[in-house]
Amino acid sequence: MAVVLFSRVPELTLDRYDRMMVELGLDANPPAGVILHIATEAAGSVNVCEVWQTPQAAESFVEHRLGDELRRQGVKEPLSYRIEPLHNLFAPDLDMIDRIGATSLPVGQASRALAS
Repeated sequence: MAVVLFSRVPELTLDRYDRMMVELGLDANPPAGVILHIATEAAGSVNVCEVWQTPQAAESFVEHRLGDELRRQGVKEPLSYRIEPLHNLFAPDLDMIDRIGATSLPVGQASRALAS
């Protein structure tokens, strides 16, 4: 059963989020079961919404990769998140999703990574 993982990381800035995405190396080594990752900036935090194939896949990523990387980025608080069953996913413009989501790196980071 597909699920959605919601998290809010108050200690994470966008710059540190961008560095974390580079360090996680998701393009070369994507976590098993991830379907979609969306990140937004809120006042003093980064919010993330992810769609996963199973709750076990989401939990495994949080426990075995994400938690360690958050600590390396200076986040001291344990990650607070919730996982809920996915009821519906509507994506009528898959071509646009493909164009804006061709890499796990944010736009500025992707440009720098490709240039180096």
